[in-house]
Amino acid sequence: MTDTPQHPGGYQYPEEPEPAGGYEPPPSDPRPRFDPPPEGGAEAAEKTPPAVADRFRRTTPARLRVVRAERGRGGPWRLACVAVLHVMVVGGMADYVEPSVRALAHLVFWLLTALAFAVAVRREKSNGWSPAPRWPWAAAALGGAAAAEILILWVGSPAIITAAVVLLGLALFVLALAG
Repeated sequence: MTDTPQHPGGYQYPEEPEPAGGYEPPPSDPRPRFDPPPEGGAEAAEKTPPAVADRFRRTTPARLRVVRAERGRGGPWRLACVAVLHVMVVGGMADYVEPSVRALAHLVFWLLTALAFAVAVRREKSNGWSPAPRWPWAAAALGGAAAAEILILWVGSPAIITAAVVLLGLALFVLALAG
């Protein structure tokens, strides 16, 4: 024999009726919903107990406040990280693919950067923010592609792969320290 109660239907508890109360008056409440005003004017109204207020239940939400969107406080760090990842990927695959594939990778990176830039400008306009500097977007797009090609010519693909693994390991270590 076990100490846990056995319910018909396995591990699920049987459905119980909702408790009365909450935002609606209990259905078995025999009192009228609103009391008529007392006779005798304002003095008599102050002396009567607040029966109506005791039974009041809100049937509409209080006040719907719009939460304003705030600009991210990260600065251009995400953009720089994406550019470094682009250098790692394109530089790492340089010896193993045709140059046309590398050019296509650069083109896709530029298109995704332009799309992210358009989304950022649209968010600025729709939320009424002051314009952020525009130069980090062009610097990331052109600098990422240029850095990848310069590193391919200078050190080669195996060194870029090794450096990418070391940098990603270091980044994971720092993220693990941050919690």
